[in-house]
Amino acid sequence: MQKKYIFFLGGHDAEMIAIREILERGKVPYYDKNLTWGAALSTYREEIANLKKKEIPVLVELRLDMGFPERSIIIDHHNDRAGKYQKTSLEQSAELLNIQLDRRQKLISANDRGHIPAMQELGATQQEMEEIRIFDRKSQGVTEEDEQRAIEAITNHSEEITPDAIYVQSSTEKSSPVMDRLYQKYKHIFIVTPTNDLSYFGPGHIIDRLEAYYTELNRSKPEILFWKGGNLPDRGFFGSTFAIDKTEFIHILNGE
Repeated sequence: MQKKYIFFLGGHDAEMIAIREILERGKVPYYDKNLTWGAALSTYREEIANLKKKEIPVLVELRLDMGFPERSIIIDHHNDRAGKYQKTSLEQSAELLNIQLDRRQKLISANDRGHIPAMQELGATQQEMEEIRIFDRKSQGVTEEDEQRAIEAITNHSEEITPDAIYVQSSTEKSSPVMDRLYQKYKHIFIVTPTNDLSYFGPGHIIDRLEAYYTELNRSKPEILFWKGGNLPDRGFFGSTFAIDKTEFIHILNGE
């Protein structure tokens, strides 16, 4: 008897849209509320409550902020599940459904794990990489205005805080149009949004330091959320709903 999976989709990016395409093609039922990164399971509280006993919820990249059935399957590639040797959420979904990824899906998976360098390892052409990055940004909801704001922020509101690190005070909430323009130029990229969210892209050991710093900070400020992902332990990203002062970033970079 075939298992009755019901997928609950998290924040949109190229990978989440690719998962949705697989579900639609295979006629696998799913819920998708067009969420953004950091999406919480409680967004689907009513749908979870109405599940039938034989239905198995598959929770994809959702912050588990409420109780859920023991039979649930958790699919994620962040925090403890992140890393270059861990399957991406797209790979986990394909494995669960017993399907093989095609070339485009493999590139999307690589992009999610390790951005452009990971796609290069698969022998991606320049055109393929550009198409995947454009698709990823659009899937995240990045608009032409976001692209222009990213350019303006880099030009007028950025600062080299060390020779290989840049701090960008962005005027868009989307980090990807900023990062995509800087990843070849700087080893460390700090982006702070208008709502004071933080995105950091760089080596794994700095992500470890940020995680340790924020874990301690979280003791006095439990409302602060933070997460990590990417091609760890080599390189990856760290994000938080609270950006510390740029002088603290310098201390962290210097191991102080």
